[in-house]
Amino acid sequence: MRLKSLIVAAALLAALPSYPQQEALRAITLENSEAYMKFLSSDDLEGRRTGSEGNNLAAEYIKAEALKLGVRPLPGQDDLFQELRYIKTSIVPGESRITFSDSCSGHIFSADIMPLMPPSDTVSLEGEVVFGGYGYVNSEEEYNDLAGISLKDKIVVIMTRIPEIFGSGMPAPGSGISEMTEVRKLSMIMLLQARAIIFVADPALGNDISSDLLSMGSPYQLTPLFRKQIFSFSLNVYAITTGTADQMLGGSGLTLRKLQDSIASSLKPVSFIIPNLRTNISVNVVRDTVTSNNIIGYVEGSDPVLKNEAVIFTAHYDHVGKDASGNIYNGANDNASGSVGLLNIASAFSSLRKKPARSAIFLWTTGEEEGLHGSTHYADNPPFPLEKTVAAINFDMIARSRQESDVGESLSGRIDITGPDTIRIIHGANCPELVTIATTACHESGIFPIDDGKGANFSGSDHYPFYRKKIPVVFFFTGLHKDYHKETDDYEFIDFDKLVRVSKAGFATGYRVAMQPDFNVK
Repeated sequence: MRLKSLIVAAALLAALPSYPQQEALRAITLENSEAYMKFLSSDDLEGRRTGSEGNNLAAEYIKAEALKLGVRPLPGQDDLFQELRYIKTSIVPGESRITFSDSCSGHIFSADIMPLMPPSDTVSLEGEVVFGGYGYVNSEEEYNDLAGISLKDKIVVIMTRIPEIFGSGMPAPGSGISEMTEVRKLSMIMLLQARAIIFVADPALGNDISSDLLSMGSPYQLTPLFRKQIFSFSLNVYAITTGTADQMLGGSGLTLRKLQDSIASSLKPVSFIIPNLRTNISVNVVRDTVTSNNIIGYVEGSDPVLKNEAVIFTAHYDHVGKDASGNIYNGANDNASGSVGLLNIASAFSSLRKKPARSAIFLWTTGEEEGLHGSTHYADNPPFPLEKTVAAINFDMIARSRQESDVGESLSGRIDITGPDTIRIIHGANCPELVTIATTACHESGIFPIDDGKGANFSGSDHYPFYRKKIPVVFFFTGLHKDYHKETDDYEFIDFDKLVRVSKAGFATGYRVAMQPDFNVK
């Protein structure tokens, strides 16, 4: 009995953080986390979108703070910045027009049109016009606004939201616009090869061009210059006012209100090709070359040999910026939280009097929201050898906890946000040892890990380019919440206690990998 007790006690002691770890963990504080977050999620940074001044300000701030903490440029580098260059295409204000021509009456009408997704080049397109109702398809209820009409090469006009009869659990007249619903409709019409899609607020919404509709839009588009484009395309997606839509329908003797009422009373679609009508859409754009930067630094290891290997910690600092109506998306959880986590972890490594055997690299990426640009650029142009990079530990959305309103779906899928004492761990199957280390570190830090394996979000964050290069990865993630990619992802909803604990778990994970000479030895 005594021997068994001693074995259990020894196992518990082995699981506890070592003294150097405990010393370093004290450097991760609530006060620092709040200060970092306050700046990175402020309106002054205008949502930190790649290619914006706010993004550049965030990069300069992170660089300055990292240098204060003792993070230094990688060997052979003289700066923490790794530059990415883009072509930025912006809409010229006041130079987006739609013109309708009725071949029967000779009537010509022209009005402003709002591009929701900036084209990659100047637009001049024309075609027949289809009124597509709500653009809604519900196969279970045998309702299909898009049936019986070829949309190929047509300009398709659809109302926002869905018919009132299908309103249970989804937006209906009298409620707001669901971005998820509109994106699904958009995707369906794109698959049917429409030339352009025009949204108009349904009359029951009570708005003209709704701010919810404009929140789907973006003021500019970025085309990367640092890698070859696999494909290039423009989405011709626009919004018009209800008044413009009624002018468009004038030759048919109908109005949006009459069409909406007809759907509500008959429970049937009323989609049709608008007779005798041709439409021209013109959009003028301006192009500039802009830059954005990854921020890369390291804390050198202490072992003469193993210091030439490294654990890399990653988090993106960019977000989605502003929408077409100027609302700022501060991205406090996505991903100021991960950026703060990396500053916390850098602080812990720098505070160690004796550094771990391996080096620790810190990579704050840009362009994640544009398509993992920063992490992919690093992995394709590594300033530190990938064959010497033993693990990648990623932090993306690590500081929100479930609230009563976190139900249903977000733009990227089902809301699955964790509680205040839990965090999701996403990983590949190529290194169970790393998962075990991360799981232990979470428990020691007072947070319960939910093992999601590859999960639904495996390819959606900055660990993925490293995984593709055969590097073991683990990704800390709260899960999706109701404010994901909305202007309400703000400082006031951050769980700072959780942020501190996840930062500590991330540090402990990386520290142990850095200290373990035979880590992942096959």
